[in-house]
Amino acid sequence: MTLEYFKMAVASVRRARFRSLLTMFGIIVGVSSVVTIVSLGEGVRQQISTQIGGESQEQLIVVKPGKQTDQRLISLDAFTALSRSGSISNKDWQDIGRIEGVSSVVPVGVISGVATYEDKEYSGNIIATTADFPEMFSQNVEFGAFFNDDNSKQKYAVIGRDVAESLFEENNPVGRPFTIRGVEYRVNGVFELQESGTFSAVNVNNSIVLPHEAAQANGSTIQVVQVFLQADEGSDVNKVAGDVFNKIKANHAGQVDFSVLTEEEALQSTNEVFYQLTVFTAGVAFISFIVGGIGIMNIMFATVSERTREIGIRKAIGATNTQILGQFLVEAMVLSVLGALLGIIVSFAANALIRITTDLQPVVTVEIAVAACTISVATGVVSGLLPAVKAARKDPITALRRDV
Repeated sequence: MTLEYFKMAVASVRRARFRSLLTMFGIIVGVSSVVTIVSLGEGVRQQISTQIGGESQEQLIVVKPGKQTDQRLISLDAFTALSRSGSISNKDWQDIGRIEGVSSVVPVGVISGVATYEDKEYSGNIIATTADFPEMFSQNVEFGAFFNDDNSKQKYAVIGRDVAESLFEENNPVGRPFTIRGVEYRVNGVFELQESGTFSAVNVNNSIVLPHEAAQANGSTIQVVQVFLQADEGSDVNKVAGDVFNKIKANHAGQVDFSVLTEEEALQSTNEVFYQLTVFTAGVAFISFIVGGIGIMNIMFATVSERTREIGIRKAIGATNTQILGQFLVEAMVLSVLGALLGIIVSFAANALIRITTDLQPVVTVEIAVAACTISVATGVVSGLLPAVKAARKDPITALRRDV
């Protein structure tokens, strides 16, 4: 019997395609908006998580200037504000590299300056760091090679794709010299194009990366904006983070003007931003579901009115109130399910557009899609209940008197 109800519901929707589409509009908007925003937030979280720490993300520790109330992976574009909230010195990151349980330390120091080559200038990020930088950020070198501990005192530089194209007008300028503040460096490598630059802690596409030792020896002023650590595999990352905190606190004469964050804590603010955005979107979606529910209710009332004579004939030949109720409830559910499916299709299209036009990589989870469909079905049941009850209670004699 349920299959027959479904066939009848599909036939009814097909008879009035345009009206049914308008009826489902609120459901489509609600489902597509929720799925798109949640998948966007999940995609950004995964991008940030996988870009730092390599395969040992759970062992990642981040040290940054400023108190822990400001938990975020800062971008290099915002580093100028850090001097007002705290600082990390060379001694700090060198000392914590000697703490038991720390396997690697990667400082991200920023150098103020402009790179020049012939008559061209480039004013992107100039970073001073150590040889573990590519492994920490899972970033490969496409041309040439990254510097290592043996040549970290050489005037080498590894540049991003944007730097290569803007400064040298080619993809592979390995061996080319350029100057920063009168000091000549030579391009030793070019990074692969970084796809997740928008929300990355370090966007290598527009960065010039120098050996920290060489930059310091050449008189550059280096401001360390973040330090990334890897704890030894199997070690207690919270204990290591505590030891790092105590060491820097001792270096700062007991003043806590810095933060030591585990990977989960470092991503907390990003999750919070998208959580708030998801809550806002859920509010919009709730309103959309209400509008969609009202639309379904109105169209079902109209359908019941139009099919009054059909209801009378069915009751006259033996259909029960329960059967009439089930018929119209299934029709309301079909409208809501079709609206949910169309909403998911719209969200996939929106996610594809975001992937094409931005660096973001949304990730649609099965859970959110199922949840959206469940809410849609519930909306259909609630919205179609009153019209279905009205149809089931119709008197067959009165219904048969209805003019065709």
